Amino acid sequence: MVTRLHFLGATRTVTGSCFLVQHGHTHVLVDCGLVQASQEMLSKNREPFAFDPTEVKAVVLTNAHLDHTGLVPRLVEEGFRGPIMTTKITKDLLRIVWDDFARLQQRPLSGGRRPTVDEAPLYTDREVERALARCEGWSYDTEITLSPSIRIRFADAGHMLGSAIVEMWVEDLKIVFSGDLGHRGKPIGRDPSTIKEADTLVLEATYGDRNHKTIPATLAELGQVMSRTLAAAGSVLMPVSAVGRSQEVLYLIDQITREGMLDQPRVFVDNPNAIHAADVYARHLEAFDEDAGRLLRHPPSYPQAPVVTFTESVEASRGIARESGVIILAGSAMCEGGRIQNHLLRYLGDPRSCVIFTGYQVEGTLGRRLIEGPRYVRIQGLWLPVKAQIHTINGLSALADQSGLLDWVGAFREPKPETYLVHGEFKKMSVLAAALQQRYRIEATIPEWREMALLSANAGRRSKRFR
Repeated sequence: MVTRLHFLGATRTVTGSCFLVQHGHTHVLVDCGLVQASQEMLSKNREPFAFDPTEVKAVVLTNAHLDHTGLVPRLVEEGFRGPIMTTKITKDLLRIVWDDFARLQQRPLSGGRRPTVDEAPLYTDREVERALARCEGWSYDTEITLSPSIRIRFADAGHMLGSAIVEMWVEDLKIVFSGDLGHRGKPIGRDPSTIKEADTLVLEATYGDRNHKTIPATLAELGQVMSRTLAAAGSVLMPVSAVGRSQEVLYLIDQITREGMLDQPRVFVDNPNAIHAADVYARHLEAFDEDAGRLLRHPPSYPQAPVVTFTESVEASRGIARESGVIILAGSAMCEGGRIQNHLLRYLGDPRSCVIFTGYQVEGTLGRRLIEGPRYVRIQGLWLPVKAQIHTINGLSALADQSGLLDWVGAFREPKPETYLVHGEFKKMSVLAAALQQRYRIEATIPEWREMALLSANAGRRSKRFR
């Protein structure tokens, strides 16, 4: 029986992960993510699905972030009635992520005006509850039967806690979806699991064109930027997601403080969801690496330790504007919404302050515009001068760099799997494709949106592709 793989998202762009595996009358969806980019790209979130949701037997999620999961409640609203399979930690994080996104969509518009069609919520709290009721959390390395012909297993992707590589067996064919692979050696989480065999590999390629600095060099750079800014009575803004990145950055601030670069830095975690995410992580200490687990069990109490304040209420968040010489962690990570925009309004015009980006900034987002070095940016309808220093520290990324991706692919036995590159901008994926060809003689494919491939269980034979 023929197996079809449909590329329905994250093709030649970083966000909107969505892949449909079709085997006879059985349809399994891997991720159903939100597109996060320019207004033109955002319109894809409202387009009809390229498949009938009522025909999908199961949804499999690789991590909790919106670009992998953000359209699942809409999928349920439009008729999906199967199970949503993911890891135990991701299942616990989904309520935080989906509740927050639904709340943001339902907030009042300026001037009390009614939303246009393009501004109407993609879904509400009702759809979130219906989607959560279908979620099943599974342990890593547990084989799960989805149908008589399809089985899956989750392996640790090492990206954020709960993130997963998906191994899928379709009769004799094995497909591996890398999900978001983690940066080997990064703090808190474990390194990505090694996979030895596959016929087909769907590989993320966000940083396929570059290598990150080493962790020690990255910590030194972060410490220098922070200490210089705080010494000048400036403030440090760090746009980070509530789930995953806030906890990792707090860990890093503790590390550079222990090394003497900072002395009792005042840190504000201005995101209520970061508090809820910390509660989830506290229930899953087994997923942390040894050092991070020890730190969480025994919080720092040395004299120079960071003074961390979690701000939940709007009033407490506004109160931060009266501070100077502080570190502020707030979402969203790409500055497209959330409390970080209020802090940018306050500090972006201050040459003593700085903004530190720790993750990938998708083309078309405010974060991307800031790192491109404009003199002015528009935030909440206001044009602001950009006088604060803008720093990008890619070594802090939770995603694998080119060397990490190549080494991970190298663990697959010969013949190497038929490889499709996703989750990346085309130029960056082209660089990785050339590197895969040079090192392993893999002729990687960079699929287009809604392209379909007919898969073969013989990894040495090229699959057929259709657009």
